[in-house]
Amino acid sequence: MTRVLTALVLAAIVIPAVKWAPPWAWWALLLVAGVGAVLELQGMLGRLGRTPWLALSLAGTITVALSIGFAPSAAPPLLTAVVLAALLAALAATGPLAPRVDRVLGTLFVVAYLGLTGGYLGALGTVQLPGATDRGDMLILAMVAVYVGDIFALYGGRAFGRHPLAPVISPKKTWEGAIAGLAGSVAGALLAPLWFARALPVRHAVALGLLLGIVGIAGDLAESLLKRAAEVKDSGTLLPGHGGILDRIDSLLFAAPVLYSYYALFLAG
Repeated sequence: MTRVLTALVLAAIVIPAVKWAPPWAWWALLLVAGVGAVLELQGMLGRLGRTPWLALSLAGTITVALSIGFAPSAAPPLLTAVVLAALLAALAATGPLAPRVDRVLGTLFVVAYLGLTGGYLGALGTVQLPGATDRGDMLILAMVAVYVGDIFALYGGRAFGRHPLAPVISPKKTWEGAIAGLAGSVAGALLAPLWFARALPVRHAVALGLLLGIVGIAGDLAESLLKRAAEVKDSGTLLPGHGGILDRIDSLLFAAPVLYSYYALFLAG
């Protein structure tokens, strides 16, 4: 019940920010969440001996994310600047060389993982389907497909799970749960043309449900890999019933660039 209540509270915050508030409000909300995600990821990487430089990680993540949303051509120069700055920080640091290199790798991973994917997540909240009367439908589609799939996977796995999906990384996940999750993602995506995004053709909703279901599972496993390596149960404790911010958005971080690319290729007009 705590998990459901937390999800409802988050939906009540995110949906108005995306659909009815000015675009800057969604970006502000996303950047606040991004700072929390950077801190959580820093903690996990620190347990692995690759503690990022926090200031550089935060600045790089925020600027790269904003560039994806507002000036995509600026993203490569900004990433280049982060690489050079991380190496300069290593040169200026003192102590053994190997830990300095580990900090470079940790910093670059944070910026690439959260900055790039977070930028697409921000951009999804501002695009609009041709023929639609308001924005935000693509982001809501991503959230509904991913989270309905997550619920189907959870209960489908509990009821029918027999064959482990990734036993070393996430022992409780099963192939049966993953198949149930894909069915849930398609069902969630079909709510778009039937309810909140009537301008989306049904065939695209089905295709996106499958795509988002697959990458959502991959995103969840990717964060589980990090947690398993760092020997932590959750990335944080901010969200009751969910864990940390990364625990809640891990699947969305994989889904966002896929959905944005699909939108740009087939739906933007």
